[in-house]
This record gives sequence, structure tokens and C-alpha cells, in this order.
Amino acid sequence: MPDSTTDNFRKMLLATFEKQTHQQHFDHAAKQAYIGLGFALIAAANEDVDSTPMEGFDPDGLDELLELKKQGLRSTAILALGYRDEKTDWLVKLKKVREPMNEFVTEIK
Repeated sequence: MPDSTTDNFRKMLLATFEKQTHQQHFDHAAKQAYIGLGFALIAAANEDVDSTPMEGFDPDGLDELLELKKQGLRSTAILALGYRDEKTDWLVKLKKVREPMNEFVTEIK
């Protein structure tokens, strides 16, 4: 596809983002990161790898540990991947609780 096909869209994006602050750029990027996080969770499940997203960590500490600021990056979430220890994990044998779909989904027609 020639670049000219998307020129107007590109110009609109540039005009929109030019007006925003650095913090607004970060906030937007952080929200976008959750799209990738969702796909990573699905991919892990597809490969039978246990995973869990995590917040509530010290982002400044993690950024320092991973030297993210040197790369112009900041952390927003963590994804833990691995395999549960079925011998010592007391949760592994508990019955899974699933709510009926009509109790947590609103269908819009």
C-alpha cells in the first residue's frame, strides 16, 4: 500500500499527539500495554503455562533494577509466567468457581 493511502490518518495522529504532554503519552502507552498483556495471557494459556498479571509493585524500583530509564521506558505491569508446583500448591485441587455468564456479561442488542 502506498504511503499516500494513510497520509491523512498519519497527519491526524501527529497533530493529536503533538499537543499532548509527556505524561499523557505515557498514560496512553500504559493503556496500550494492557492489550499486549491480554494477548500474552491468552498465548500462555494456549501453551499450558500458568500466568498472572500483577500491579501493586514499586514501578520506580523495578525501573531502576532493569535500568529502564536509560532506555526511555517505564514499567506499568508485570506478567509472571511459569508452572505451579502441584505438590505444594494447596489451591491446585480446589474447585473452580464460574459465575453464570448472565451474571457478569451485559448483552447489548
